Amino acid sequence: MCDDHKKYDWSRREFLEASGFGLFLAALAGCGRAPVQNAFGYIQQPEGAVPGGTDWIATVCGACPAGCGVLAKNRDGRPIKLEGNPQHPLSQGGLCAAGQAAVLGLYDSQRLQSPLIAGKPAAWDRVDNEIRARLKDIRARGGAVRFLGETVIGPTKRAMIRRFLEGETSRPGIEGQAADEGAHWKGFSDARHVIYDSLSASALLDAHRLTHGVRLLPQYRLGEADVIVGLDADFMGAWISPVAFTADYRRGREPEGQPPRMSYHVQFESRMSLTGACADRRLAIPPECLGTLLNHLAVRLAEKASVPLEKIDLGRPPVPAADLDRLADRLWQARGRSVVLCGSQDVKIQVSANFVNHLLDAYGATILLDRPSHVKQGDDRRLSALVREIREGKVAALFIAGANPVYELPEGGELKSLLRRIPLTVSFGSHLDETAAMARYVCPESHFLESWGDAEPAAGVASVAQPALRPLGDTRPLIESLAAWMDRPQSAYELVRRHWEESIFPRRAKGKDEKADTFEAFWEDAAARGCAEFEAEAPAVKEFAREAVQLGETAPEQPIDNLTLLLYPTVALQDGRHALNPWLQELPDPVSKVTWDNYASLSRATAAGLGVEDGDVIRIACGEGEEKNVVLELPALIQPGQHDRVVAVALGYGRRGTERFAKLAPDWIEARPLVGPNGLVGTNAAPCLAWEGETLRYRRNGVTLTKTGEKRPLACTQQHHEIAVPPRLATPGAGRRPMIEEVALSAYRAHPQPGGEPTGEHGAGLWPDDHPYAGKRWGMVIDLARCTGCSACVVACQAENNVPVVGRDEVRRSREMHWLRIDRYYSEAADGVDTAHQPMLCHHCENAPCENVCPVLATVHSEEGLNQQVYNRCVGTRYCANNCPYKVRRFNWFRYARDDRRENLALNPDVTVRSRGVMEKCSFCAQRIQEARLEAKRLDRELRDGEIQPACQQSCPAQAIAFGDLNDPKSRVARLAASSRYYQVLSELNIRPAVGYLRRVRNRDAGEGGMQHG
Repeated sequence: MCDDHKKYDWSRREFLEASGFGLFLAALAGCGRAPVQNAFGYIQQPEGAVPGGTDWIATVCGACPAGCGVLAKNRDGRPIKLEGNPQHPLSQGGLCAAGQAAVLGLYDSQRLQSPLIAGKPAAWDRVDNEIRARLKDIRARGGAVRFLGETVIGPTKRAMIRRFLEGETSRPGIEGQAADEGAHWKGFSDARHVIYDSLSASALLDAHRLTHGVRLLPQYRLGEADVIVGLDADFMGAWISPVAFTADYRRGREPEGQPPRMSYHVQFESRMSLTGACADRRLAIPPECLGTLLNHLAVRLAEKASVPLEKIDLGRPPVPAADLDRLADRLWQARGRSVVLCGSQDVKIQVSANFVNHLLDAYGATILLDRPSHVKQGDDRRLSALVREIREGKVAALFIAGANPVYELPEGGELKSLLRRIPLTVSFGSHLDETAAMARYVCPESHFLESWGDAEPAAGVASVAQPALRPLGDTRPLIESLAAWMDRPQSAYELVRRHWEESIFPRRAKGKDEKADTFEAFWEDAAARGCAEFEAEAPAVKEFAREAVQLGETAPEQPIDNLTLLLYPTVALQDGRHALNPWLQELPDPVSKVTWDNYASLSRATAAGLGVEDGDVIRIACGEGEEKNVVLELPALIQPGQHDRVVAVALGYGRRGTERFAKLAPDWIEARPLVGPNGLVGTNAAPCLAWEGETLRYRRNGVTLTKTGEKRPLACTQQHHEIAVPPRLATPGAGRRPMIEEVALSAYRAHPQPGGEPTGEHGAGLWPDDHPYAGKRWGMVIDLARCTGCSACVVACQAENNVPVVGRDEVRRSREMHWLRIDRYYSEAADGVDTAHQPMLCHHCENAPCENVCPVLATVHSEEGLNQQVYNRCVGTRYCANNCPYKVRRFNWFRYARDDRRENLALNPDVTVRSRGVMEKCSFCAQRIQEARLEAKRLDRELRDGEIQPACQQSCPAQAIAFGDLNDPKSRVARLAASSRYYQVLSELNIRPAVGYLRRVRNRDAGEGGMQHG
């Protein structure tokens, strides 16, 4: 029996006593009156507001520094849903899982409601007066002032921080008045803004400083590339800007486009990532071999380009030489239309990657340096220097914004005590996190949906961040705090608007919009669309510096028994900033399908050598020399596709505040712990990060693994609802049904209809054709060639349809409530493992098996093809779930937690909050269908194709989902259903599903790879 069962050994007498007492209390509760709830209208109705109506506000997503454009759906003054802004030139209407879940963070009851002094609530006036007094004293003494924070993509915030630290030439005047030249803010004599990203890309920026003379992050144009090579760069998962990358990547992979295009994607990596799962070819290599691989590739390309190189010893390549020859040929043939992306934190390796891109003529074509990205600007060297200054007691004032160094850095334990010694420490954290708890003053920033701001994620593209509601607590934006401490009190709106008028409006892209001739028109247009484009000043990029390239110097290959610890971010929690969001904690990881925990991923061979199975707790020891001073104890997970010398552990877990989830799930007699032995969700792996030189590294060589003998089963959803026929009952000659259908590009071009057994419908069935569709017939088509498995659709569905969180224990019992899941399948390939993802939801079958068995007609068919669930009829027999071949129906075992009144503000009023004991499932977002129908009726017109978008479709960065009227031959969904790639899962059952798929196309020759299986 599992360890967490031991304290739940109930005797028969105790069980009967508990159950009898519970029934008695339930009977008493049933006799009481329901609580009285009053509904109040507006006392003073805002102009233009319609009770029950929907307002859409264009703003900027603040879930990470990527700065995607979003539209906030407001209902009666409260945001209830975020959706991608289709007019944003970078994100193009997509949104990631973290962005979808950000609306729940707005209503987090653990957000700080007021500023703190020494951990106690205080008024802003007192905080401002004390900080101004301390700053005056520090300026008089010439003390060192440091501003530490993550990359700031907001141009107004960047300018305000610079003014605060460096001073200003004159005091900004009130509009219509002259500026006061004599009373300007003087700044500090020793001040520095230290930018650091917990998920650092510092080596990539430093490499461009060496090769091109400017420290910058280029903008990659994956849609223009015919060949893409990724090296430990999970660019569709959590690297830099995954939504923008996914949208651009999709543009280059249109097998049925006009003209058809299919870029070739090769991924070299040491662990199975989301991007590697999407690649046409994936090869597992250890992380220390990335430099050797790039050097071999560079030598081959230099020879083709007739670029002379010194004779160097490259050592043995980490992959077969023939594979490198073929890849070099393919890259050379696509020069000017190819790109190499490298995620290494080694500057020399990044320089080699730059050299390869230089040989391929990628700069100016698929890599833009004149319009760089601003998403990652962190400098590890400055961060390392700041840590030294803090150790030596040289810092007089430290301001910390958008960062949690006590939690995120390897020396976090040391910093915890050192921060107490700094005379002035100010945190702008929204929660009392590990760092804020050590600060003298905590000045909480407002949520991004509560304040004005802006963003410039890439040069020349700026967005206005507008508030969707007033602050729920006594918080304020960072720029307002800085203005107050500079004796320049202004609102965030005034500060942002002034900066745009002075710095962005004069550089507007003229000719695109003639209406924007005045600033007022330009501002209104930018606020309405959510973004604006302007002429950006190009950096002074130099010619490629060949002397910076050192191909011969690479890390030595490690012995076979020398394990490397690899630390990585997850799609959901990233660096831990979303650890307090239960939607993201319960989101199954796209690769492992594990929820509510981090774990040590091992290859099958490594696990077998240690005698380890899934859930066995192993001890990971890492450190310097003989002393292994950092130890992690984590459950193991056997991960296909991982290199044998690598153990991979996710960052972002073990955050302070996750103890709140200990009582998340229903309290019943067989309940098991919801958090780990440390009282938190997961374990913080950041202490295992390492400094090499002045660069933060995410791997440790020479770690040792030890099996502890303990067991901690993981809450993994991959095997939930699995149907396996016992061998003795299997039909002779019957094979496993392929849920995923794939075709090689060469075979598809030669013969558009893939080979294999046809999966056509039977000619006749048991039931008469009694579902005529005279009007609309709603259906959905999902393109598996586009789907990346990012799971944004899963959280979008959860936010739209009030899907509850059930907790780790219930997930382990196969009782998760997600209406939409992403199935992940592996298949053996010649050089590793192929992976495929498949969104699975209610298929709204015409001959629905669930409808045949419901004794109370709770599941019925509509005249427009929707399989509807009538909650008031459902008595919870679960016959429908048993009879569903797709296993997509969810049963409410409990009345799940809805006790937090503030978090309940995120509920969608258009969708019923279901009580316990009923079955629920995907409804094709019926509320959206009805809303669009009523709007079309109000305007006296017909519904347009594409006007109705379910939440899953709207969120998808890859635009893999199409929804519409199958009866309209001109609709996009009908055209896709007529594609030669179209197929239906389990169509041989003659259940006539309304959801179909387009076969996945891999850019490879016929015969490569294997059949998919779970």
